[in-house]
Amino acid sequence: MKDHQESLEGFYFELEKTYDAFKFYGEDVVRFLNGQLTNDLESLTSGAFQLQCRLTRVGRVVGYFYLLRDGESFYAIVPKAFSDNVIDDIKKFIIMDDVELERLETAVSLIFSAYEHPQKEYSITNDVFSGLFANFPAHFSFSKPNDASPLKKIDEERLRKEMILGGEPVVGVTAVIDELVTNQILNLRAVSPEKGCYLGQETVSKINTRRGGAFFPVAIGFQNGDVPHIGAPIKVEDRNAGKVLEILQFGKIRFIISSLLRDFRVDGREVSFDSDKGRFKGKVNYLPLGGGFDKEAYIQDLYSKAVDTFQKESEKEAILAFEGLLKVDSKNEDVLEGLGVLLGRVDRFEEGIELMDLVLKSNPDSIMAHTNKSLFLMRLGKIEEAEEEKAQATVKSFSKFGKEAKEKKNTEEMLKREQEDIERRYNMFKQVLELDHEDELANFGLADISFKRNDYEASISLLNRVLDINSDYSVAYLLLGKCYEKIANFNKAKEVYETGILIASKKGDLMPANEMQERLSKI
Repeated sequence: MKDHQESLEGFYFELEKTYDAFKFYGEDVVRFLNGQLTNDLESLTSGAFQLQCRLTRVGRVVGYFYLLRDGESFYAIVPKAFSDNVIDDIKKFIIMDDVELERLETAVSLIFSAYEHPQKEYSITNDVFSGLFANFPAHFSFSKPNDASPLKKIDEERLRKEMILGGEPVVGVTAVIDELVTNQILNLRAVSPEKGCYLGQETVSKINTRRGGAFFPVAIGFQNGDVPHIGAPIKVEDRNAGKVLEILQFGKIRFIISSLLRDFRVDGREVSFDSDKGRFKGKVNYLPLGGGFDKEAYIQDLYSKAVDTFQKESEKEAILAFEGLLKVDSKNEDVLEGLGVLLGRVDRFEEGIELMDLVLKSNPDSIMAHTNKSLFLMRLGKIEEAEEEKAQATVKSFSKFGKEAKEKKNTEEMLKREQEDIERRYNMFKQVLELDHEDELANFGLADISFKRNDYEASISLLNRVLDINSDYSVAYLLLGKCYEKIANFNKAKEVYETGILIASKKGDLMPANEMQERLSKI
């Protein structure tokens, strides 16, 4: 969940006023579309959706749309702003292929729900196509919610905010027609890095494998100063740093959405910007805000709330909370076991046993599932069956101890091999340095080994030598900062990170730049 966001669970939006729907089908449709679009169609399963992009030969955006797969047929949900252009552009290439295309006149709804089967929970009559939209689980449906549905309609203004901050393309803001896709949020969502053979692929690959897009949308958390106008250019140290795409107020937080130059595009970095309204200070945030959606973290958050409900309220309320969790993940072992235990507390033993059987189906080695079954069977007066489950729990306890002993031995052997590999690399780097004292790779390799051996002073000396040889060696700043942190010289670590962030961001080395920024923010 994003820290600025209330849950979108149970909201929907009717799309037919802003999006058009098309259907692709035919013997060659999979091969044809995969050769025309930027995302990997082979990875799209039936009943799911993905974002797709159509480019020119030089990597500029013709249009984008959501592609829904239904077996060997596909539906395209396309923004009306360019739907005719992008569909006509694709149609031009249907020459010898068995591919049919038709426009659909139908209701289309976007439903936000993490439930595995939202049709049942929200009284949806048609099948749904599932994926992530605005960084939240969502489903496209060719129907409107009926009167019995508890779904609530989300207003257009909030949906737009959710889309922008959730890393969803918005026409004219984070997705611009006839501009390079590498400068747009589409490059993250709609382009498969490993996929080849589509129009514009050569240009896209060259840019992405070098330094990435020169400009890219970010959310700048506005801290102080007057708000600039939309479309206004912004500068940093008299350099053109980008322009203002949108200004959003979300609760108490205000964001400036900007297409920002890579030199300043480091997640978490605080920057002073100059605009048409004077100077303002802001914190750079990557989109989607709060990072990508993590289903496991989302489930764990719901699980913690369910446990908290049990601790503060009655078993009845806790059972409802756990039942809601099962709608999100029907196979989660902790949820199944927790709900089973709760049902046992209110004498619903048969239901508790059914849940323990589900646990054992996915994890036959679960000791607690056998133990709980034994207790429930005992309460039902089924003594022999209870004793059998108790015996199963005992056998699996011994088995678990045996596995743990084996794993410990394997871990020890793995650590021994790692130490042997470190010794091999150490000797190799030493031999290289005997031939060339200024080999930066060998110096860095020895510095890395010294760090792992907790010899931080030796690592610092070697890293300083690396930076004397090559002052743009961005990962050397990262390791050097870590060394100073280890010896508690935090002022020096801060100085190293600040220098390293500037160098790494200018080079487009965003991984070390982001890690240094993260570590810097914690000092």
